Amino acid sequence: MNRKSIEFTLRPATLNDIEFIYELRTKTMKPYFEGTLGWSEALEREKAADELTNAEIVIAGQKRVGVIKVIPKTDELHLHQMQILPEFQKKGIGAELVRRTISRSEQSCKPITLFVVNNTPAKRLYERFGFVVTNDFEQHCRMCRQPSCDEHSVMVNRPYSKANSGDAKKLHG
Repeated sequence: MNRKSIEFTLRPATLNDIEFIYELRTKTMKPYFEGTLGWSEALEREKAADELTNAEIVIAGQKRVGVIKVIPKTDELHLHQMQILPEFQKKGIGAELVRRTISRSEQSCKPITLFVVNNTPAKRLYERFGFVVTNDFEQHCRMCRQPSCDEHSVMVNRPYSKANSGDAKKLHG
């Protein structure tokens, strides 16, 4: 499969991007939601506006072509939303966004979690990158990808607690 990759940049999302994110969700998700989870205009507008501080807009040339929202949590990175305009799909953008999220996961030693509708190409994309289904619901599933951190990385990046307070001594002395 020889697909031409498109170069892109990311920029932080702003309030001015909410309508674009909503239209993007409509173009990319509505066909899948209508036959499964259902589509609510009001709810989808809320979803477009939520987690804006964790959202980045994908820019190809001078055009907004997608969005990614990754929410850093205490013990995981949650891939909350990723959509690319249909005419820019299958050009390597989604795969590169997943690679970059995996890189963040490896650096922080935190797994990536996400929810995806079962009948979407996105699920196959995530499976290609090592995500596995951890909870299967009727129309969608929760997926997770564990980082491949070594013992030292896990110890360094794990929050301090009395239970692991001796770990630093084991590593450094």
